[in-house]
Amino acid sequence: MEKRLIAKSHRCVGGLDDDYNLYEDGTVVHDYDTHHIGGNGYNKRSELRGSELNNNVKQRLLCAAEEANIELTRKLLGL
Repeated sequence: MEKRLIAKSHRCVGGLDDDYNLYEDGTVVHDYDTHHIGGNGYNKRSELRGSELNNNVKQRLLCAAEEANIELTRKLLGL
């Protein structure tokens, strides 16, 4: 069964992706690029928990959540 997406935050810094997706089970998927040089710096992915995120990322996800998901987002991120 597919997990329901709660909040999605897209960001691009210097042409590099820095995206976070929060799912209803508390999983956070971080899709990002590390550098422009060579082919190895693009399309990286890591799976995290809310407790592993810094406050800036937590705020990004909270701002990206729809009104109906604000309280769940706070709970999952420990805010």
